[in-house]
Amino acid sequence: MYNLDIVGLILLFAAFILSGGLYIMFNRTSKVHNKVSSLAKLPEDTFENAVELFPIIDFPPEIEHEPIPDLPWGYGDNKITIMARDPEWIFAYWDISEEKRNFLQHAYGSRWDNSLSVLRVYDTTGVEHFNGFNANRYYDVVINDYAVNWYLHVGVPDRTYCVDLGKILNDGTFIVLARSNFTFTPRNSLSNKTDPDWMLVSDKELRLYARIGELEGTSSGELFKK
Repeated sequence: MYNLDIVGLILLFAAFILSGGLYIMFNRTSKVHNKVSSLAKLPEDTFENAVELFPIIDFPPEIEHEPIPDLPWGYGDNKITIMARDPEWIFAYWDISEEKRNFLQHAYGSRWDNSLSVLRVYDTTGVEHFNGFNANRYYDVVINDYAVNWYLHVGVPDRTYCVDLGKILNDGTFIVLARSNFTFTPRNSLSNKTDPDWMLVSDKELRLYARIGELEGTSSGELFKK
């Protein structure tokens, strides 16, 4: 009997909590419904629409650009330029106009059509006034007729070079289309010259220079080792 009374009290308490929760939920739903109903009765100009909140911006029209033309195959400069890549390689690039090619083709006729395109590499080290015939040595590198640049393996560092772009006719005649600038390949070893000046900033360096100053003609590398 005692247990039944406890169970009854628990059920009664649960029913009380449930009814209270339902009342609160119903009361909130009624308030929301009344608020929505009251808003619906307001005039239309009371609310801001999306256009008013986020107005449409009139951006300026896009500027129309003329199409960029493609780069031409050549500029008609009739020149060849060389530069050293490292102690054993130089790079050459050139541009020959169609007018000059057509002129030479017309001048030499069929011999020009059967000619060989070459780069003639001159070693001009120590030559003061190079004229195409007084180089220390030269050799030819065969190229194709459509090339506009070429890597040349000279193989010798610390030398000065000049390059002719030309054609060798079937009778051995060499026709120069363009002659390059002079370039030199850098050294691949220590310099054999003594530094002419030493920057001295302390008494210790002055004493050090006094000890090694007697070694006249010694290279920088040898001074460093000593």
